[in-house]
Amino acid sequence: MSDSSGSILQLQPKATALSNLNLLIASNNGNDIEAIAKPLYSAGIDLTYEVISVDKLVDKLPRQKYSAILYDYFPVSNLTTVNTLTEQLQLWCNLCPQTPFILITDALGDELAVELIQSGVSGYILRQKLYKLPDVLENTLFNFFSKQTIIAQQLDLINQQQKKIKELEAEKQKLLNQEKAKQEHLSHLNHELRSPISSMLGFAGMLKEQYYGPLNSKQLQYVSALLTVGQHLLDLVNNYLDLAKIDANKQTLDLERLAVSEICQASLFIVADQAKQKGLELIYEQGDNIDFCTADSIRLKQILVNLLSNAIKFTNEGSIILQVQLEQDLLYFAVIDTGIGISTENLSKLFKPFPQITNHHESTGLGLALSQKLAQLHGGDITVTSKLGKGSCFTLWLPQHQ
Repeated sequence: MSDSSGSILQLQPKATALSNLNLLIASNNGNDIEAIAKPLYSAGIDLTYEVISVDKLVDKLPRQKYSAILYDYFPVSNLTTVNTLTEQLQLWCNLCPQTPFILITDALGDELAVELIQSGVSGYILRQKLYKLPDVLENTLFNFFSKQTIIAQQLDLINQQQKKIKELEAEKQKLLNQEKAKQEHLSHLNHELRSPISSMLGFAGMLKEQYYGPLNSKQLQYVSALLTVGQHLLDLVNNYLDLAKIDANKQTLDLERLAVSEICQASLFIVADQAKQKGLELIYEQGDNIDFCTADSIRLKQILVNLLSNAIKFTNEGSIILQVQLEQDLLYFAVIDTGIGISTENLSKLFKPFPQITNHHESTGLGLALSQKLAQLHGGDITVTSKLGKGSCFTLWLPQHQ
């Protein structure tokens, strides 16, 4: 330790939890130094300490690292002086944020004690209880550096989070760039594929109608095949583009009040020829008290036609039933077929584009994937139950009123 002249004195070390401490005692009363040092010496704490007058503390703080600073304070009655002291404590604590301050004082009023403690000091001990200084010092150091460790961990966590935020922002920008490229690609597809396919279908349609001269039976057969294949290709392109629009959050619904029976009958009419060619019976069943619903008529019809067409495609004999039920403000459109059915392992693959399903090798899955996304846009979904060889039931459910 040192006296006020600056000479260093060394206490004899004893076995203790506190060791290698370097303390700074700020005091204007040299008579108190021995009283402060005595309990520390008696506790066998391995330390050095330096004494400095209070008015020189500001100049001393930034230049040297201390384990703790003990401030020997004598209370005054002048309020201005007390306010000045509080400002001084705040300044000292700000100058040495890594060093704990311990306040040694006589008894204070509750208001003043709280004010001084809130100014930033880490520990507090009454002068008449200096025998407890070793315990106060140990507890203060433990609490202070535990708090510093927590702060360091929090800062490290903040730095990690900021780094992660930057990585996420970079990833977000990358995804935005990819989305922009995807939209440009879709626009290119729209122009380069859908337009020429539509033109081709128009020309094939005119040939089939024999506007420019009669065709023999073989030519009519090829033209009809061309129309079928071309329409299938156009449906694929349209479904793909619609899926992409939904994934890009660019698909909107034009909701309106629809008669449930009319939308279902219209959907059945569209697939009637397809069912007739395979000798399948189309059946419509509607529950009681079902009249209107709120939906996008084009998209709802698109879902129902997709489900009906899919059922017809994989049903060789029997019937296709479109059954509508109302339960607790939810409409259930069930398409029930007597077709080949779907195995349990393939059920989870149904609503994915281009699924690898062995007994549904003719299907790209785009129609089902698109139908499910359109159902979800309506606030509903599509579920399926099926047994291999015993048919399937695809059920579209959605709120009756959006």
